[in-house]
Amino acid sequence: MFCCSFLLKRSRKTDSVWIAFKTQYKTNLVQLNDLYCWSDVDFYPGKFKFSSKLNFQSEYENQKSVIFPILSDKAEDFYLFLEGLNTNEKQNLIRLFSFYEKEMDAGLKAAGLPGELKYLAPAISAMNPTAINWDGKAGVFQLTHFQAVMNGLQINPLVDERLNTNLSIRAFAAVMKQNFATFKSPDLAVLGYFFGNAKVKNAISFAGENASISQILNYLPETASVVIGAYQAMSTFLNKNQFKPAVDPLAKKILPDTNRIISQLHFQQVSKVLGISEKQLEFLNPQYRFHIVPGDKFVSKLVVPDGYWDEFVLFRDSIYNAADSTLFAVTVQKIEYPPAPGRQYLGEPVKNLEIEGKTKIKYILQTGDVLGIIAEKYEVEVADLKYWNNISNERKIQAGKTLDIFVDNDKADVYADLQKTTKPNIVKSPTPKQIQQNTTLAVFQEMNSGNKVEYTVKNGESPFTIAKKYTGVSPEDILKWNNITDAGKIQIGQKLIIYTSK
Repeated sequence: MFCCSFLLKRSRKTDSVWIAFKTQYKTNLVQLNDLYCWSDVDFYPGKFKFSSKLNFQSEYENQKSVIFPILSDKAEDFYLFLEGLNTNEKQNLIRLFSFYEKEMDAGLKAAGLPGELKYLAPAISAMNPTAINWDGKAGVFQLTHFQAVMNGLQINPLVDERLNTNLSIRAFAAVMKQNFATFKSPDLAVLGYFFGNAKVKNAISFAGENASISQILNYLPETASVVIGAYQAMSTFLNKNQFKPAVDPLAKKILPDTNRIISQLHFQQVSKVLGISEKQLEFLNPQYRFHIVPGDKFVSKLVVPDGYWDEFVLFRDSIYNAADSTLFAVTVQKIEYPPAPGRQYLGEPVKNLEIEGKTKIKYILQTGDVLGIIAEKYEVEVADLKYWNNISNERKIQAGKTLDIFVDNDKADVYADLQKTTKPNIVKSPTPKQIQQNTTLAVFQEMNSGNKVEYTVKNGESPFTIAKKYTGVSPEDILKWNNITDAGKIQIGQKLIIYTSK
């Protein structure tokens, strides 16, 4: 009865997530229509080839997909959603995918990855380079802040290179290459990209080493099945509905000119002097959030339409002198520093780190704390906790030190009060004998009606992952019952006592 009730609740929640996903997707499509490229008659000419009605299930099976070969129950629904789009929305999606397809194929091939991964971009972002999700993921591949920075992209209040499609392709391929090496499975590698490798590993632990993908999905967020369905629908949709360029895409796509910027510059200055529209500059340089290019000649570059390089150099002084201080009042640039390689935890956070849409709160580490438990409480990824706080070895964290945790702005107050209402697990005993007596008494009082189980610790397990295997058992319980003050010191093969309810 409990199982049926759980599945029913999860099904209802998945349906609401599915509706929210399609709503966001429609918003991304509407925003696509505002891109400069559609007003340029010379932009990527060609013809569309639309499919007639088809049997979706057999069509997908004929593709022999390497990734998620078993059809999701959400896939056909999303395919019908795509077929129901108006002609203009369909054309924008298909044409922009075709425009970047060869770059995606080349990037994936160079990383030794299957080419069908390219369908993830249109499936999750509608190929909208400016797409920013509610959880802060951005760009056509919806990269997280952590995934982008750790793979060489720049993110700060003025610049977000996730919005540059060519740069996001490079970062996406790098992340997926690491995930393929970690999981040895295309399905798990993709799930790790969207939900974090730690969360996927925990799901595998809960479901069992030999569990199927459908069983593992029961321990992942409801959005997992939504993403899979969207991916399967999109791969079929773009195989049956195509854009045929008038000429070879790479021959037609003349590379624009790139100029190094030595002083802070606004698009409006270039537009005023050279007559290039700000919308065109925005399309060519989507990573500059407020149309402001930071003045760093070693990093900052401005892409201008083909043929404008000479004019930019000739009128450079006029462009820089056309500055108006009000153009730069929108924000103050702050620089973020990535963690030093191999650095141990010293209690020093990444300097000046800010994340758009997030509030930074302080968490005081308690005895027995592990990053997995903290991440679960605050609904963040372990990998993010390590990046935000320069942690390269999570076993080195110390009680009394503080962690920086970034949470959604609208939930900041709730999370800030979370630690105030949580009593730290501190054992106040001067002698081992007293510790044993107090622990035994607590166990007797709390679990005198339960069953005693002896559990052997396996590779990669923590009190957090072990507790998930037993109903009503918390990581703190396991530490208390086994007289453990440092969760990081449990070892493979160690015997743990667990009390389960009858």
